[in-house]
Amino acid sequence: MNSVIIFCAQYLYLAVILGLGIAWLKTTKNQKTKFILATVVAGVIAFIISRIASRLYYDPRPFVSQHVKPLIAHAADNGFPSDHALLTMTLTAITYFFSKKISACMLVLTIIVGIARVLAKVHSPLDIGTGWLIGIVGALAGYYLVGYVWAKKQSK
Repeated sequence: MNSVIIFCAQYLYLAVILGLGIAWLKTTKNQKTKFILATVVAGVIAFIISRIASRLYYDPRPFVSQHVKPLIAHAADNGFPSDHALLTMTLTAITYFFSKKISACMLVLTIIVGIARVLAKVHSPLDIGTGWLIGIVGALAGYYLVGYVWAKKQSK
């Protein structure tokens, strides 16, 4: 069971990235550029928010506070918020606007990654939940910001 947790905690996020790529390939030519721009803007916004959050709150990793060995090697630094949760949810949420079916599959993977990171003792549920929340906020902001600029450009 530990090997499954380790795999999901360390590598399953790559399947979420693959899902984003598949969704992008399935979009129309006109939507491809908007998809890429929205993804980049969402990622930048989510990253900035997460860096601010990590400066405002310190949450020691569970393996440090519980004095246990984590299933995967990790630095004993601030775990708040989870970068894996942030990345997977940002990509999942932005994909939702372009492919609801693929996004639903990505959401399942995103949840599994988050649970695995908690079970591996490298993140607390707070780290994961906050990463997910920031990812959703970043995706919404990125999508609507790019959509606004896109509409302005199209009306000229």
